[in-house]
Amino acid sequence: MSERPLKILQIAFACEPERGSEPAVGWNCAYAASRDKPVWVITDPSHKAGIEAWLKKHDERNIHVAYHAMPAWTQWMWRIQFTVNLYYYLWNIGATKRARRMHATHRFDLVHHVTYVRYWMPSAGAGVGIPFVWGPLGGGESAPPGFLRGVGLKGLFEENLRALMRWVFERDPWLRRTARASTVAIACSEDTAARMRRLGVKDLRVMSSIGITPGGLGEHVARPADGKVRFVSVGRLLHWKGFHFGLEAFAKAAIPNAEFVIVGNGPEMERLQVLVDRLGIREKVTFTGELPWRDGLKQFQAADVLVHPSLHDSGGFVLLEAMEMHKPVVCLKLGGPGVYVNDTTGFAIEARSIPQVIDDLAAAMRQLAVDPALRKRLGDAGHQRAVTEFTWARKAQDTEHIYREVAGRS
Repeated sequence: MSERPLKILQIAFACEPERGSEPAVGWNCAYAASRDKPVWVITDPSHKAGIEAWLKKHDERNIHVAYHAMPAWTQWMWRIQFTVNLYYYLWNIGATKRARRMHATHRFDLVHHVTYVRYWMPSAGAGVGIPFVWGPLGGGESAPPGFLRGVGLKGLFEENLRALMRWVFERDPWLRRTARASTVAIACSEDTAARMRRLGVKDLRVMSSIGITPGGLGEHVARPADGKVRFVSVGRLLHWKGFHFGLEAFAKAAIPNAEFVIVGNGPEMERLQVLVDRLGIREKVTFTGELPWRDGLKQFQAADVLVHPSLHDSGGFVLLEAMEMHKPVVCLKLGGPGVYVNDTTGFAIEARSIPQVIDDLAAAMRQLAVDPALRKRLGDAGHQRAVTEFTWARKAQDTEHIYREVAGRS
């Protein structure tokens, strides 16, 4: 006799198809879970247009979306990163009431908090009064000591503000109630797991928050040989993404017939362009600016190696996308990237000091530049690892096991 489908409510403040980052986590978790059962999602109305267009186009029947709207006077909070967090906090308060009303109607088996993927903010899921899965969550990762040199006053301010917000919210009674209310809590990394344990979670697991859909990036086409080696970095140009380390290492490597493409936009653009001029590599570096998602993927196809020296990524979609497209990855052995990349798929470099990181990044670039067979071997192994271990389908299976376990406890 087969088990009956569970009725799941997901809290996904960020949730939208054909997007990256947090919206991709919210949407893909809902879609993967809904392949064999109905799933209800509470999200923010800012994602409504994208969701409704997709649902209509695909005649989707298993995903039911409720949009919890905030009062008009709160919309100014979207303008500043700090006040976005306040908006999200208040959104969860209202979403708690919405979730309770929905449960009274639909009688869910459990509630699952999906996004935001941050351990230091409370969740509406904690107040529904039914079995509660909290995560996977990140945000416990920090830049190693001494690694904030060169990020500028604005970068230092943002890092200190991030540390202060974590410190303050870790002492918030609602966050601690969220931790204690979780039937199962899930962390993205051991750094976050350590902080979640201190909040009082009872049952903690460690699992990646992201995945890929094999084939979803299109057919892989090997880059035509043109005598050049092309390195690429992709993402928002933020101080903690470590693009400056990649550029300094590229300059130090001094590889003939090599070029570096940086895809993305953000507050660090001007600083990075000044750095490129100071390093004397202007003729070898291209800044594309922000590109539509599909156009950004084309930059992967035109590259040989992904360079991603981020200081505290919990996840890192760009790494899994590069791995699926048979590209070796050079990253730091920190947070999510240190989980996805190993010595069979690329170079995950220990972060002991800035000079050591730049030296090791440069050495990895030189080694990959002169050895096409190595690039192919690492790229093929990365592809295999991505499409077997880090898919949304695999993640859905693991999550379903947790759902069944949690529902069974009730």
